[in-house]
Amino acid sequence: MSANINGVMLQGFHWFLRPDFPESRNRSLWQFLRDEANHFRTIGIDAIWIPPAYKAAFNRSNSVGYDVYDHFDLGEFLPAGETTSRTKYGTKPELIEAVRSLHGDGTQKRIQVYADVVLNHKMGGQEDDYWQAIRVEKDNRNIERWGDGFEQGMIEVKAYTKFDHPEREGNYSNFQWRAKHFDSVDAIAAIRQNGNVFHDPQDKYIYRFLHNELGYIPANKHFESWVSLEKGNYDYLTGCDFDYGRYDVREEMKYWGTWFARELDLDGVRLDAVKHINADYIREWLGHVRWQTSRNVFAVAEYIAGSTEPLHAYITRVTATGEYPQPITLFDFPLYFKFKDASRMGEGFDLRTLNKGTLMAEQSALAVTYAENHDYEYGRGFNSHVEEWFKPLAYAFILLRDRGYPCIFFPDYYGSLDWVENGNCWHRAQKPGREYLDLLLQLRKQFALGEERYYADRNVAGWVRMGFVPGAKGAMAAVINTAYGAVKAIRMNTGRFNKRFYHLATLKLTDYGFAVVRDRYDLYGDKAEGLWTDANGWADFLADGGTASLWIEDGIGLES
Repeated sequence: MSANINGVMLQGFHWFLRPDFPESRNRSLWQFLRDEANHFRTIGIDAIWIPPAYKAAFNRSNSVGYDVYDHFDLGEFLPAGETTSRTKYGTKPELIEAVRSLHGDGTQKRIQVYADVVLNHKMGGQEDDYWQAIRVEKDNRNIERWGDGFEQGMIEVKAYTKFDHPEREGNYSNFQWRAKHFDSVDAIAAIRQNGNVFHDPQDKYIYRFLHNELGYIPANKHFESWVSLEKGNYDYLTGCDFDYGRYDVREEMKYWGTWFARELDLDGVRLDAVKHINADYIREWLGHVRWQTSRNVFAVAEYIAGSTEPLHAYITRVTATGEYPQPITLFDFPLYFKFKDASRMGEGFDLRTLNKGTLMAEQSALAVTYAENHDYEYGRGFNSHVEEWFKPLAYAFILLRDRGYPCIFFPDYYGSLDWVENGNCWHRAQKPGREYLDLLLQLRKQFALGEERYYADRNVAGWVRMGFVPGAKGAMAAVINTAYGAVKAIRMNTGRFNKRFYHLATLKLTDYGFAVVRDRYDLYGDKAEGLWTDANGWADFLADGGTASLWIEDGIGLES
């Protein structure tokens, strides 16, 4: 986790980030992060997760970066036919300058930098030599199409698996990628079978390579073990899939990881799509990078799952004793999907289930919690975004709890702009939530400390942070209410006897954007002015429908 025990991470990008994103002022993302470093320090951000920083395969000036073309090109080299060496986010010198600014000059708080690491695939290569393969079904990769006929039997495929990177002229690495270094593809240029050359329908099959080159051990290729068992075997995701059964591939990517961490002076990594990569190799890769750099590189992995069982199994495998265990955290996808459901169902969602069956509840020290990310935001194909009205409730839930390492999403703080292509609006503009997020961050640092007492009913949930620890200013209570049009209360024990609490703020979405309402006398009446605990420390804390309500101990204010 962050060096700060109460740390907060910011995902410093999103999928639909336009060049003129809010507050860009003609600056690249790298320049923007450089200039925002002191602001991050002020509001309480401890780490920034930056997007894939290497050269993309397609639409390089606007690619998010997961279509990796060259891991070693951080916006430095000029591929043939291109007019600029930069990535979507800027040039390599701008990136290095941003990292230095975030780290500070030694007298400033160091903001950690976590880089997005894509270890699964490459894209955008040239046509390679024919390589023996077999078609497998996309929905069940264990079904291989052996036998006679056009769509069956062993074939030879010419795929886009040649990566020489001539623009780099061997700088940083002279490794040249060929078909032998991958185990599968889903896009091919041509097929040869029984002397006949033809084309296969695209997007119909995955093509699993069968053999390594003559004399190489092992002689046969296979899909990886210790990957998700969805679709029979979920090794293949996209592009040219790395064959981690090969020693040379494993070593090259470990070498790159060490180079990358040193080149940018990284504090941590976000590991992309780990359910598609052998878990043993992730452990091997992390161990190598940490050993070579002599630093405890933080790692958070993306393992998409709706339940915690595969997450626990993955953690166990990567951290297995006797196998050079490597500490790792995971994004709490089960909690995220609960946020999505709650935002869609409103009062039909039972909040008593919100705190159950999540990594936050079951392995909180290893949970990175979040309310939205680039893969699920509005406009992405999964249609699993969290509705905007629920965002203040979700962020109160992750930022003011004693469990998990929370991550704030870039457009949830800064807002976003419409993304329109060919008359279609792929992403609708979001209003910035910085006012309410700044308040939650203040509360996290000053009040969200010490023991937590959690309570929940069907449409209202709340918790108290006791504050009996060094650094805490006092006690606070937070309440979320999903019942629109109804003020709800939940009875909670504060550990303060005959003590007044006052209503600090209500967070909600309005027609004009997110609002922080500093008093609620019209709805709460005298309770807003004087909510008193009884002789045993109990009190009924209130919240408007569809809001998060915040209460703090009387006589203690927030520091700016």
